[in-house]
Amino acid sequence: MAATWTEMFPPSPTWTEADMKDQYGRVFLVTGGTAGIGYETAKMIYHLNGTIYITSRSESSASKATEPIKSSSPHPSQTIPSGRGTISYVQLNLSDLSTIKGSAEEFLRREKRLDVIIHNAGVMLPADPEEKTEQGYHLQLGINVLAPFLLQHFLTPLLLSTASLPDTRSFSTRVIWVSSSGHRASPVPDGVSWDDLDLLQASKTGLKKEVERYGQSKAMGVMLAYEFARRYHEHGKGILSFSLHPGALKTGLQDNLPRWFNAIFGWLRHDARMGALTECWAGIREVNVESGEGGMPGDGKVGKNGGYVVPWGRWGDGHESVMKGLMERRTGERLWGVLEKMVGDYM
Repeated sequence: MAATWTEMFPPSPTWTEADMKDQYGRVFLVTGGTAGIGYETAKMIYHLNGTIYITSRSESSASKATEPIKSSSPHPSQTIPSGRGTISYVQLNLSDLSTIKGSAEEFLRREKRLDVIIHNAGVMLPADPEEKTEQGYHLQLGINVLAPFLLQHFLTPLLLSTASLPDTRSFSTRVIWVSSSGHRASPVPDGVSWDDLDLLQASKTGLKKEVERYGQSKAMGVMLAYEFARRYHEHGKGILSFSLHPGALKTGLQDNLPRWFNAIFGWLRHDARMGALTECWAGIREVNVESGEGGMPGDGKVGKNGGYVVPWGRWGDGHESVMKGLMERRTGERLWGVLEKMVGDYM
């Protein structure tokens, strides 16, 4: 299934830099961050005075992002004074599970709190559809799912302790899993081909198979957001976990799409800043706890924790079949167990 109408043609944002609050004293980790949405998100948080870390495979690549951010100016609509933010990088190679623990330990040596982690880095339709990670998994499964899941495993204890600190606001500690409207193209009914996670036996071929692989990896992000919230939402002063579709954007993510596709649909894409508005809406907007925004779906309230956010910062609905599986068939718990076995040797 393609993106919904409201995902393809979102209304103008109602929450922008003019509405964002000071983030001084709070620590953020954005995977990726050297380009595209991650870069714009890191820049926003930096100018909001947050302590922001981005990830990169190399120091030279990170410097090409951090130095321009330091010399940039906040968006003209920003109302809070800027100038107290810091930005650093952590080396991270998502295509090699054996390196994830070391990267997490580097971050843990440098910080004693973690308020928000945004699993932003990802790959879509790699140029070589047969390219594998160091452990032999298809690139989209390895980079979009296995590595973020493993990284989160190592950082969850710090996230939990941060949620219990005296100066932490209720439900301000968050995990954001960047998904896509593409999750609607995942295998039915659960979003996961349980017996063939790399979709090697799938009947589809060529581009259709790669789209399904991408869709499955992004459906897994939706599922992990829900399951993380289910497991940890009541910890400390409350933890929120969301998945999101950042929007159709002008980034390098679409470089490997067919030329005809980019020619037809390229006009729908927006500047990467708009995707950063979506990520920041999910990551730093103060939720209305009294209306139930911190509750889980089905708890008799609004129940948005574990939910799905759409451009440019609005509550949306994940693929009906995927969400039904989470709430009725406990597919999030099942996926969690499957992934733990897959990355167990690297925990």
